[in-house]
Amino acid sequence: MFCYQCEQTAKGTGCTNVGVCGKQPDVAALQDLLVYMVSELSFFAREGLKHGIKTDRETNLLTIEALFHTLTNVDFDPERLKMILGLVAAKRDFFIDAIAAKGGNTALPGGKGLTKPDATIEGLVKQGEAVGFQVVKNDNPDIASLMHTLVFGIRGVAAYAYHAAL
Repeated sequence: MFCYQCEQTAKGTGCTNVGVCGKQPDVAALQDLLVYMVSELSFFAREGLKHGIKTDRETNLLTIEALFHTLTNVDFDPERLKMILGLVAAKRDFFIDAIAAKGGNTALPGGKGLTKPDATIEGLVKQGEAVGFQVVKNDNPDIASLMHTLVFGIRGVAAYAYHAAL
């Protein structure tokens, strides 16, 4: 677990065992996986545009809702996060199928494999641990900082968009 998105972070550097706010490591991993899978969905939604496949309101709302659930103190329920992961995967797969039908690219950049969400929370937690901030690093501190700033910035924009859509 690694979380430093709020002012409560342990010693001002981040929580690594359990969140000061009460966030548990399993929830942190599920939230990391959710951010990662939203990035997969976003890649294929953008790829779909190249083939005339437009995103719809449902896709946009799912994206912002999923990211909203990764903010501090919004959602610590593993079952609900599992359900949202399933929705994101299904929407991503919809775009992949539509792109494939038009002969487009259905591979992620860099040869990365698609994330197939595990059927269990324990399996999802392991998948999330493999894509979290502690694993996905960059040796250049400026690039690492930029990556984190972008993720937190997008989460913040999603929070505003989520509330505006209600």
